[in-house]
Amino acid sequence: MKKFLAVLLSLILTGAIVYGLPLIRKGNSVIQANIENEKSLVPQEILFYDQNEKQYAKIYNKGKLIGVISDQDYLNSLIEAKYKDYEADFPNTQLGLGEDIYIVQEASYANFANVDDQIMDYLVKHDLLGVRTTAVEFSTDEGVYEIIYVRSYDDFADALEKFYTNFVSQETVAKLVRGEAIESPSELGSVETNVHMAERISTKEAVVAPSSIFADSESIYQFLCYGRNENREYYTVREGDTLQGVGYYFGDMSPRQIMMLNPDVLTSVNQIITPGMQLNVTYYTSPITIEVTKERLSQQLIVPEVPVYIEDEDLEVGVYEVRVQEESGIKNVLYEEKWTNGVLSSGDMLSETIIKQPKQGVIAVGTKQVYLVGTGNYVWPVDNPEITCHWGCYLGHTGTDIVNMYEKYAQVYAVDSGTVDTVGYRWDMGYFCIINHNNGVRTMYMHFNRPAYVEEGQNVTRGQVIGQMGNTGTSEGVHVHLTFEVNGVRVNACNYLPCDLAG
Repeated sequence: MKKFLAVLLSLILTGAIVYGLPLIRKGNSVIQANIENEKSLVPQEILFYDQNEKQYAKIYNKGKLIGVISDQDYLNSLIEAKYKDYEADFPNTQLGLGEDIYIVQEASYANFANVDDQIMDYLVKHDLLGVRTTAVEFSTDEGVYEIIYVRSYDDFADALEKFYTNFVSQETVAKLVRGEAIESPSELGSVETNVHMAERISTKEAVVAPSSIFADSESIYQFLCYGRNENREYYTVREGDTLQGVGYYFGDMSPRQIMMLNPDVLTSVNQIITPGMQLNVTYYTSPITIEVTKERLSQQLIVPEVPVYIEDEDLEVGVYEVRVQEESGIKNVLYEEKWTNGVLSSGDMLSETIIKQPKQGVIAVGTKQVYLVGTGNYVWPVDNPEITCHWGCYLGHTGTDIVNMYEKYAQVYAVDSGTVDTVGYRWDMGYFCIINHNNGVRTMYMHFNRPAYVEEGQNVTRGQVIGQMGNTGTSEGVHVHLTFEVNGVRVNACNYLPCDLAG
């Protein structure tokens, strides 16, 4: 932990410590004023006037006079004695005046009543005494926008490390600090290539009221997660809930974000959540921005061109023969992803390498075939597919929920050629489309954002846009629900699609 702490600080920490604790000081510059007529916060009488002027110490809080000090040494002794009340929580320091308190020396002929004890009581009652501690400043090019005070700088460093590791591994930070190059992924998956904090952090010494100081690492960590926001919302899981559904209803968060907020109970975005489980659904409102760059290598299918359909007078109407079996190609695609405090903000393709070329098929059909026959070689219904709920991920779920990782309301494609059987709207399916592939297979697409783009009886080819992903019907979050029906029986779509290659 200490090793990681060292490299983390060398990445992000700037600034210096400025020492000194303001007790009541003598010898300040003299400012001439009408001291007798200035009203003090602590009631104080003028006892009489002398023929000769005397120097008096006036103590202020944010420009308002608290009172005139009779004996600075005595008041200092009261403050030093009061430190015993704080010594257990703030050892090896001393008590002094808070940041907004200052002393001004003035000359007057008046003799003032001694209210040093009352001044001390006022300072204590209004929490105006402070201990020496560390001020942590958060700034941008426009200046300092937030300051917190911490009892121990080690506590702050530990909390910062914990917050960082929500988004990036310790190993990546260590490599970046050592100046080691991070290679693009050579195998399927992602690697962290860079981490950056958009703001700057610096430290200095300050004297503040103990009540203003973060006393432990956990309270600092909560500040780094949520800033000054003290509200937290929790959700109790009910029967039939999914991570996607819970996230959608609480800020449209992804399953990954819900998992990040609940590391003690969630270990996978595909985890089935059970009734009674308590989930934190308050996402970070951090005063700092951790930007992580990742490169992700994915393998994708290259769909061949739609098969060439040729008429064959020797075949009866409705009969077809595959003359050339089509084959999908394979390509490796490298993306650069930007993550901001754990939220995917962008994904750009860097390169692609073709591993296997696709092969176009040839299908002979009976003369004047009036409908298209599916090839049996299926494509994903969306680009950049990610499965959010598999077959049977909750009771009665006889389909596969799929999203586009990089586009929320993405286009939906026909997974194979065929004829549109039914389109419309139903309370549970929302806007939907059913395609008959005329080979014993039907596919159903549910929860479109709006009515399907195709009509009943219309021939569609594989990869043709048939609608837009949405959240209509009994849906918990934007996605397309895909169901395969073979000879009238619903089956798992992953029997026909390469689900192991989904993001």
